[in-house]
Amino acid sequence: MNGFFSVTVFEKEGEAVVEACGEKYRLTLADLERIGVADGAEADSDSLNLLAAAHEKLLCIKKALVYLSYKGYATRALGQKLRRGGFPADTVDEVLELLVRKGYLDDEALCKEYATALQRSKGYGPLRIKKELYAKGFEREQIETAVEELEETPVEVITAILVKKFPSLHPDDRQARAKAVAYLSSRGYDYDDINNAISALERE
Repeated sequence: MNGFFSVTVFEKEGEAVVEACGEKYRLTLADLERIGVADGAEADSDSLNLLAAAHEKLLCIKKALVYLSYKGYATRALGQKLRRGGFPADTVDEVLELLVRKGYLDDEALCKEYATALQRSKGYGPLRIKKELYAKGFEREQIETAVEELEETPVEVITAILVKKFPSLHPDDRQARAKAVAYLSSRGYDYDDINNAISALERE
């Protein structure tokens, strides 16, 4: 194979561009060191294959960071999005591991953050919160922990919702009570918690 490597290093960006055989490969400095390509060295097919893989890896990293700049993603959900974007599964797995090591992905912290937001801003109960978090790609164990560690109990949140949305709820008004129960259950609250909250308000 005829051709020599031309290497340009961009220290500030932590990247390098390698040119060889009419192709340009942009990769991280860590991958440049790992592959062992030197400026002026003769190009070989094995190194070119490694450069192509490293180039695609960097593209995948940058795409992942673009996605993360808009909102937080669970690792599984981000991986699915990257694979749908055309990146190979092994490249995506490598990038996800890197992002976890660098602190860009923290499923446990993000799951707790989402759980708290769903409870406070949406007024969702545990059942609905779990459903929403699972849809976002979090693992069941992470979801269970996040819901268990919510600061406000379901009864406390239900009580606040009742006071705000059903201020004139009367214990003898079965229709109004049924409406309140249906509303709260649709938001993911357990019937026992709903009845306990309603009974507590009725006693006041």
